[in-house]
Amino acid sequence: MKKDHTDMKRLTRSQPDIGKNRTPMRKVDYILAGYERGGTTLLSEVFRANGFESGFECGVLLGQRPADFPEIAPYWDMLLPGWRIDKAVRRKAIKGDFEHFYDTLCSAAFPDFTGPFFDKTPKYMESLGTVLHRAPSLKGAVVIHRDPRAVFVSQAKRLSPDLSVSSAVEKNFDNLVRRYLSYFIGSIAHLTDPRVLFVPFEDFVTREESWLKFIGLFAGGASFTKRKTRARYINVSSQKMDHSKTNEFDRILPIELQKKILHSTQLASLFFAGPMERTEYGDLWQEVSSNAEALLSRFELPAYGHKVDGEYFEPLTYLIRYPDVLKAKVNPVEHYRRHGRSERRKPA
Repeated sequence: MKKDHTDMKRLTRSQPDIGKNRTPMRKVDYILAGYERGGTTLLSEVFRANGFESGFECGVLLGQRPADFPEIAPYWDMLLPGWRIDKAVRRKAIKGDFEHFYDTLCSAAFPDFTGPFFDKTPKYMESLGTVLHRAPSLKGAVVIHRDPRAVFVSQAKRLSPDLSVSSAVEKNFDNLVRRYLSYFIGSIAHLTDPRVLFVPFEDFVTREESWLKFIGLFAGGASFTKRKTRARYINVSSQKMDHSKTNEFDRILPIELQKKILHSTQLASLFFAGPMERTEYGDLWQEVSSNAEALLSRFELPAYGHKVDGEYFEPLTYLIRYPDVLKAKVNPVEHYRRHGRSERRKPA
């Protein structure tokens, strides 16, 4: 998990007495998610430049309730420097529901700010529907996704900094594939969800003005503007988009290794950067999605937003994550109720 060392060095500031002269409840309107080292920090700076505020990362929605937060590493420890709060505020924040958590956190971290907030945590992408379900007050989510070759390069540099990038990718290959596909599977059921906006990193960088309009209309009802002030975090310090980042992998990875990455992640071909690659490797996704949608239609099930015995469940996600269930052409809800729960399969 990446950390901004410049921000981490800042001293934790004293906290105000938030029990006096209370402002209206502070709440998080949107979550920002995506692949680690895949553009979420850039996206957060765009939101900040357009009237939103947040700390570095949060991660509280990875638990079923705020009281679970102390067990969620590394986010529990990262919250103190990332939001510049003290332990007393953190303890108070988890003694209630998610609305209480965000109100306590935002009021303490940004006592003079009265605008909208967001929670940027890349890992939310891996369980997007569950996260949205846990905090009903959220207006929605923005998910920024990136070509697997770029994600592999960026993550491999962090995982094995002493190796060449190609060697680092090869060393960590299986883990990188699992993580990339897990994030894809955990979010793709919401591709048509009106509460969720998917943003392709490469297209965002090369068509910034168009995407600022899309994101602004989605999140605020009006086009966003370009960043005009210095970014808070050093890894996106420039106010201009770096077009070289969209195809950096072409200069680093051998063609054969690029093909190996695309072949191994072909289920997620929708996220590939180039139209030729999306076409060449798109058959698997077309087959899986078509079969899954036919099965959902047969059993009159929605793609997401279902419940099984009170538990949040996503029929489409379940079918994509477990190809044996899809191949058997059985009702995913009944499969989870009779077998999946006891087998510890994920409901969403």
